[in-house]
Amino acid sequence: MKTSTVILVIAGIAVAAAAAMTHGRAEQAHRRAEIADGYRGIILELSPNQLAWVKKGDSVDVISVFEAVMKDDKKEKIAATLLQNVKVAGVSARKGTIVLLVNPNEAQYAALAKMQGTVNLALRAPGDKALKPMEIASYRKLIR
Repeated sequence: MKTSTVILVIAGIAVAAAAAMTHGRAEQAHRRAEIADGYRGIILELSPNQLAWVKKGDSVDVISVFEAVMKDDKKEKIAATLLQNVKVAGVSARKGTIVLLVNPNEAQYAALAKMQGTVNLALRAPGDKALKPMEIASYRKLIR
C-alpha cells in the first residue's frame, strides 16, 4: 500500500471518529432538558415497564409508597400522591430514567420519596392540569 493511500485511510478514520464524537455531543445537547428559571430537573430511576408509555412533554403525578407508623404504633404500607401535574423533560425507558421538571421544594420531596420507599408515576391525560387534594391511600381505609 502506498504512503498516500495509508495517509488517506488514516485521515478518513480520523474524520469518522470526529464526526461520531460531534454527533454524540449534539445528541447529548438534544437530550438536555430545557429548564425554566426557578425549576430543577430531577432524575428518577424507575422500572422500564413504568416508563414504556411516558414521553417527553407528558404530565405525571408522582406517588410514593412507603411504610408508615400509624396512631396505634402499627406499621402499614401507604400510598401518597406527592406531586401533581409534573412535566416530563426526558425519558429513557431503556435506562429506566426519567427527568421531571420541579420547583426546589418538589425536588426535595421527590428525593425523599426515592429514599423512603418506591416511587410510581400516574400518567395524566393531555390537557388535565387540575390539582386536587388527595387522600392518603391505605388498605385499612379501603377495608373498613
